[in-house]
Amino acid sequence: MSNSYIQIRTDAEDKKEASEILNALGTNLSAVLNMTIKQIILQRRIPFDVALPEEKPVSKSVQNVVASLEMEGLPLSSSQMNDLEDFEKQSKETQENNIRHIVDQYKPHGGENA
Repeated sequence: MSNSYIQIRTDAEDKKEASEILNALGTNLSAVLNMTIKQIILQRRIPFDVALPEEKPVSKSVQNVVASLEMEGLPLSSSQMNDLEDFEKQSKETQENNIRHIVDQYKPHGGENA
């Protein structure tokens, strides 16, 4: 069997990070790429799932809040966006009770003049 040379272009940081991970696993990029090629031949397909990540739909009102906060330099984490989505699904009465509870936490307590 004669060897063939393959040249690919990839992001330098991706190559560095992948090489470090593979080195820690006791292998290298060349060996993994050769394994991948062998698996393509054996399985006659791409040997791993290739798919777009599923995105959870975000409601228009949450999108508006997120956009407004981003314009103010206050981006939300995915956890905070999930909290907004959960809040939006609550009944109006539950939302109002939750808002009152949060406001009460920030009111001055005992003997302070507002």
